[in-house]
Amino acid sequence: MNISSNLKAIEMIKGEILSEVANLYKTLADYDEIGEYDSITNKIATVIAMDYILARRLGVTFSGVDKKISELLTIGEENGHELEIEFGDMSELKKYLNSR
Repeated sequence: MNISSNLKAIEMIKGEILSEVANLYKTLADYDEIGEYDSITNKIATVIAMDYILARRLGVTFSGVDKKISELLTIGEENGHELEIEFGDMSELKKYLNSR
């Protein structure tokens, strides 16, 4: 693979991630109780997908990202992360990822 085209792709992906995160924050700032769930879901999904693609461009496999996420969730569970204690978010996400 051409190194310069890979670097160009990495920069493009980074820009898209930053843009989508900014759009997500803007949407959340204007969000109300009857908010646009599809819009938020689309923005979050785009950020996650682009993160996976960025990882691939950097030489990290998709399964490598999944493994690291699982490890971080386990650490959050074991160390009593506030989101885990209050809502069980870490264990719920880990269960979901393990069931795929």
